[in-house]
Amino acid sequence: MDVHAAGIVALAALVVVVASLGYLHVAPTGLSPLRNAVSQYGITSYKLGYRVATLAFALAGAALALGLDRALRPHEHGTFVIAMLVIFTCARAAISWFPMDAPGTPRTQTGRTHGLLAIAAFGAAAFAALRLGTDLSHATHWHSLAPVSTVLGWAMIVALVAMALARSSPAVAARFGAIERCFYVLAIVWFAVFAVACAG
Repeated sequence: MDVHAAGIVALAALVVVVASLGYLHVAPTGLSPLRNAVSQYGITSYKLGYRVATLAFALAGAALALGLDRALRPHEHGTFVIAMLVIFTCARAAISWFPMDAPGTPRTQTGRTHGLLAIAAFGAAAFAALRLGTDLSHATHWHSLAPVSTVLGWAMIVALVAMALARSSPAVAARFGAIERCFYVLAIVWFAVFAVACAG
């Protein structure tokens, strides 16, 4: 698969991610986008929609990793970014088989695994964006996209810190869903920007 084809596959997968998450947000799940985690869709009767979203995001990660590898390696950049995207892909592909624990219930090993997979995926996406911004700032290839990647990476880090604060702050916890969805939007935008760059 060449760079162009990888970009097209990543974009198509992102369309499925957005469509699946959009459907879950209008379906009568009883969940609040302001309060409830996105993963909570995976423990409702609409869990298939969540699985489709996670698998599609994994496919987008794999395709983008391949596209960036082909686009950046000739310029001696991208090794760390590709590694982060591989981690993201594996974590997203697995996470719906390890559903979160329902709020208010005892912690289980499955729930702990879900949490670790979420941290791996979210952290990998943020660090990939930050490192790609650094790599592109020292390159001629896609140099103009360096600040875009850096800004999106730092914005993802801010969202991750806010999600972490939700563990100790009831006020932040009440808005956990909104903060996590902000992260999703930022990550999807970052993936889309570089999928378009590959496809073009």
